[in-house]
Amino acid sequence: MAVSTTALLSRNTPVFDWYLMPESYSAPLIYEAIEEFNGPGSGMVLDPFCGTGTTLVASRLAGCKALGIEVNPFLCFASRVKTQDKFDVPLLRVELGRLLDMAGSRLEPASSEPEPTYDLPEMPRLERWITRRVALKVVTLRACIDECVSPANQNVPLLALASILRGVSNMKLSPHAFGSRQTKQDAPVMFVFEAKLRKMLRDIEWLGEQAAPGQARVIEGDIRGMRDLDEPLLPATLAVTSPPYLNNLDYTMQTRLELFFLGFIRDMEGLKQLRKRMMICDAKATYKDIEDWRRVEEVPAILEVAQAIDERLGDRGWGWDYGRMTRQYFGGMLRALEAVRPMLAPQAHFILILGESAHAGVLVPVPHLVAELGRMAGYTCEAVRVLRTRRSSSHRIGLNESAVVLRKT
Repeated sequence: MAVSTTALLSRNTPVFDWYLMPESYSAPLIYEAIEEFNGPGSGMVLDPFCGTGTTLVASRLAGCKALGIEVNPFLCFASRVKTQDKFDVPLLRVELGRLLDMAGSRLEPASSEPEPTYDLPEMPRLERWITRRVALKVVTLRACIDECVSPANQNVPLLALASILRGVSNMKLSPHAFGSRQTKQDAPVMFVFEAKLRKMLRDIEWLGEQAAPGQARVIEGDIRGMRDLDEPLLPATLAVTSPPYLNNLDYTMQTRLELFFLGFIRDMEGLKQLRKRMMICDAKATYKDIEDWRRVEEVPAILEVAQAIDERLGDRGWGWDYGRMTRQYFGGMLRALEAVRPMLAPQAHFILILGESAHAGVLVPVPHLVAELGRMAGYTCEAVRVLRTRRSSSHRIGLNESAVVLRKT
């Protein structure tokens, strides 16, 4: 696997770019993994952290069956839309045309702020994330979707709407970073939405012209609790995934606008419960009632790294426990590796795309530590292949991003 791990190679490609995140890996990487370890047009590919569905879309287009598991309900929704089997294209075309006409009449002529006909999401600090004027345009467009599009077809415009939220907001998103940028008092919501929707419709028509793609299914849930999953598509002949990185990032931040504006989350309590179901990789969210750390409390290499971080920080952690975060993360990874193993066919490969991290100046060799956990979980580690080196500006060191190649034994 020598191709790029970034989502850049998936831009402007049919279906893959319906919704992308910077953390996504590239479609060519999945095609290469299928060619090397599975063979196109055969078998079943599993992604236990499927995110925006790159593995699933690539597997389907390669003629394979695919199963994805994802705990974030919005990302689960995005993956399902991108792997939908059938579309009623004539009806969809008519309904989308009606939607664009109605939305255009309600949004385009206005030179002032839209009338607050619809309620904004009860999202804390909403106007820091997105200007009120822009947010009102978004909820107006959301209401038009409900009025103009049948329930069976609503997923398409809803995903189109979700895909433009970040661009019309006041926030910027890059790999392993999220923050505010210059406030946008207004944004061309209708223009970018229409462009996205028309692109998706062209892709759907293109998809209908392709050879019958493989079957795909997406399950919402936490892989760590699915050791006894009863799923007809299993066992998998190959698993490929990119779990959350140990980068002290709250991954709910990446999709917070989408979660609230599409109604997957209603309030901060719902958001907290989602965070508790996700892999712990944020020092501000280690949660005392989650005890994944106990699974690795006697693994010397992990304890050594966690203790080095604790010693380096001393009392300068400001209440953010980086050592505990590290233990929690690797304990969660061990649980995930154990859960996936029964889902694999004998001798099947499990490829994990992982990056090193650094905290308090201490290098955390995540790929090699996960390889060690793989051995503990009953896999053979065939290789740790370095794919690229990322520069860490905060620590002034290079961090390797690697493919950990495990095989079920």
